[in-house]
Amino acid sequence: MVAIIEDLNSQYRVSEGDLIQIDVRDAEVGSIINFDKVFLLDGENGAKIGQPYVDGAKVTGTVMGEIKGDKVIATHFRRRKDSKTRKGHRQRYLKVKIDKIEG
Repeated sequence: MVAIIEDLNSQYRVSEGDLIQIDVRDAEVGSIINFDKVFLLDGENGAKIGQPYVDGAKVTGTVMGEIKGDKVIATHFRRRKDSKTRKGHRQRYLKVKIDKIEG
C-alpha cells in the first residue's frame, strides 16, 4: 500500500517499512508519530483520492533518531577588496520509519 502524506507543508510518498526524513520537532527516540493528512491511498482495492484529505486515513511511524543533512555553503562575493563572505548551514532532520498505513 502506498500513501501520499503531508507534514509541516511538505509532501512525502510512503509505503510500509520506508524510512523518511521529516523536519525536526520535539520527539523522543521510539515515540510514535501519526500523520492524519493523507492525500492519496493506493492499494489492492484501487486508489482513494482525498478532497483534500482522505477521510479516516492515518499513517503511523516510529521515530528512529535525529540526523543531519548535507552542509550547504553560501558565498557572497563582490569584486572589491575584502568583500567576500561565506556562511554554512546544516539542516537537522528526524528519521521516521513508517509502520502502518490505515484507511
